[in-house]
Amino acid sequence: MQKSFFSTLMALLLSMQFSMAQSYVVSGIEKTDKEGMQYEVLGKIANHYWVFKKNGANATIAQYNDQMQLVKQNDLSFLPASMSSIEFVAYPKKVIALFQYQINSTVYAAFAELNSEGQLVGEPRIIDTVEKIRPGSAAKVFNLLISEDHQKISLFTVNTTQASAIKVKVISLNSNFENINEASISINSNNKKSSLSDFALDNNGDLLCLRNTKQEGSAPAVSLLYLSANGAEVIESQIINNTLLLDDIRLKIDNKLGHVILNSFYATSKKGNVEGLYSYVWDLGTKMELATTANRFTDAIKAAVSSKRNLKDAFDEFYFDKIITQSDGSFVVVAEAASSYSNRTPFSRWDYFWGGPFYNPFMFNYWNRPFGFYPWTRFGFGFGMSPWSFGWGAWMNPFASFGYPSITYKANKVALIAMDVKGNVTGIKTIDKVQSDENVDEFIGYGTIDNTNGTSFVYYKKQSGIRQLVLNTLTKEGTLAKGSSIILQEKRYEWMPRMLKQVGENEAILPYQYKDKIGFAKIKINN
Repeated sequence: MQKSFFSTLMALLLSMQFSMAQSYVVSGIEKTDKEGMQYEVLGKIANHYWVFKKNGANATIAQYNDQMQLVKQNDLSFLPASMSSIEFVAYPKKVIALFQYQINSTVYAAFAELNSEGQLVGEPRIIDTVEKIRPGSAAKVFNLLISEDHQKISLFTVNTTQASAIKVKVISLNSNFENINEASISINSNNKKSSLSDFALDNNGDLLCLRNTKQEGSAPAVSLLYLSANGAEVIESQIINNTLLLDDIRLKIDNKLGHVILNSFYATSKKGNVEGLYSYVWDLGTKMELATTANRFTDAIKAAVSSKRNLKDAFDEFYFDKIITQSDGSFVVVAEAASSYSNRTPFSRWDYFWGGPFYNPFMFNYWNRPFGFYPWTRFGFGFGMSPWSFGWGAWMNPFASFGYPSITYKANKVALIAMDVKGNVTGIKTIDKVQSDENVDEFIGYGTIDNTNGTSFVYYKKQSGIRQLVLNTLTKEGTLAKGSSIILQEKRYEWMPRMLKQVGENEAILPYQYKDKIGFAKIKINN
């Protein structure tokens, strides 16, 4: 009887452990998928997982079932041959495809609706056009912004052809991509000394971005620009800072509290060490600054991310990734240690910026960080954060085997810096990972899954012949918990954690590479 009881108890414990385990299901690689295939995971629409694929001139939507078996593939024959870019807005039962193409000197922005079966609804419709674009330039003129709740959509253009002014045009759209409002503003560019970056859209449809203006003999002047959804109100708030050299400012909207949060590492001298974290909080309701704080890192904070005796450069290899907001107004700044070096030339933080690391926080006048947060992508090396990075930059350094430098990429420790509602540092936690690769960087870094329990960080680890996905979860209460790893059985697959796309509360699609071709897996976590 006692033996039977213990046997039953053991079986129950094992079944509980199995039910709590993480899991994954791998798709096959289709014969029609070629090397260098462009792709984007769109999400779960109706009952299938959608992946956009472009093999040469052939564009399709692949639909997978729960077991990641291909059940349907729809050709997108309506896309023009001269298409220069495509973006998707996924809803539970439909997908909107926004694409741009050029005819002669005119660039068109058009959209098409796909129903839950992946079939075209009606005909594609043109939203807007821009004239006098150099023929054959394949320029991406129109930029898409979507609010956090997916209810507000904006399409905007930025015209910098005039030395005296930057012209921004914003078209507000509803979920059916119908035009509900247009607004234009002209910003004095001071003879092209000003640039714009980090555009974002709040849940009310208001547009926000950063303006950076070069100044002779001092750090650039930075301000926050606000354009109301109806275009009637334009506000510029100066970020007063006369001493700190800000590096790579990031903008985050806290829609629940109606706050705009700016964060930046800072130094006090050109090519100096990172000394602290600058935070600026702006209220969307009052249109006023709430707090501005410069947090100088203590030795205790630096010691959390470095084991060196000299902690002076502890944060010099850390770069911002994202900001996680909490319900009480506090937030967590996520930064990862990233570096690269070649067999000929060592790189340092300031090598990734023109004119020194803190000379100009906006190296490229783009929004949504198209190069990702990894610094080496500014040289054109590495995979970046976009599946549209293909060709030489996506898979290899083409010069590495011909007497040219071989480049090693590293992505190591992740710092989770806790901040209170006024932008003061209250603590730090770390995810202690070590990753590196030669001439490619798509297999390092991490992805995240957000749900009601918190944010789960997923990274790929190879050690002693074991391949696994390691999970760490930052809970809503601020604790960092390590979950059970997913042991990967496939020996010759290489996994791409930065390309992970969340498709459900606890589910994500994770691309992998096998023999230079791309496949996909569905992972499920229990945190």
